[in-house]
Amino acid sequence: MHSNMFTVLSVLTLLGTIGVVGLALVATVWGLTHGNRLLTRRGLHAAAGMTAVYIAVLAVVSLVSREQVLPPGSEKYFCELDCHLAYSVEHVEPLRTSPQGGQTTWAVRLRTRFDENTISPTRGREAPLSPNPRRLALIDSSGRQYPPAEGLEPVLSQLGVTSTPLTRELRPGESYTTTLVFVLPEGAVPTRLALQEDIFVDRLIIGHERSLFHKPVLFGLPGAG
Repeated sequence: MHSNMFTVLSVLTLLGTIGVVGLALVATVWGLTHGNRLLTRRGLHAAAGMTAVYIAVLAVVSLVSREQVLPPGSEKYFCELDCHLAYSVEHVEPLRTSPQGGQTTWAVRLRTRFDENTISPTRGREAPLSPNPRRLALIDSSGRQYPPAEGLEPVLSQLGVTSTPLTRELRPGESYTTTLVFVLPEGAVPTRLALQEDIFVDRLIIGHERSLFHKPVLFGLPGAG
């Protein structure tokens, strides 16, 4: 199990910083409208100082981070604040090689699991959860990344492969598998899979995998190559 996603503390830190900066800006505006130069100056200094400190901490935490590759079969947890979803790569295989384009189609089967042991006391035990947006990329041995291919569902249908969308909601204890299709140049060998949350605010959360300059946590692929 591995969890590198944001924590409640990180979110509260961001919200607290926004709140303090907002109050400082309100004081600045009040000082301007009432001719209070001292209050205006102090408000601006407080807003700028808090913003600078937050950015500095965000950058330092990100810069000292290191890329991690999880062993095949490991789970990566995504925090949804009051519960967690666990993801793991179950299988990887080449489906076919295009004789014209010299490309190979790869299928990656990903399992999504709602860990019922991570539910907050404030959340209903049977309340469904809709996963946050995800971004994915298959990475080859040279480090080049390839996004999931679109329009290749017929390939899976011909092979009798069923796939559940990553956006489908789950209830505590439920799980499903999603088969993703990637097209790689001939000879390119996939070695890792990047799976991350795709929400802009994550870029501003200290310690989040997608915060500025932070290194990723990747899946090592079982049976690839």
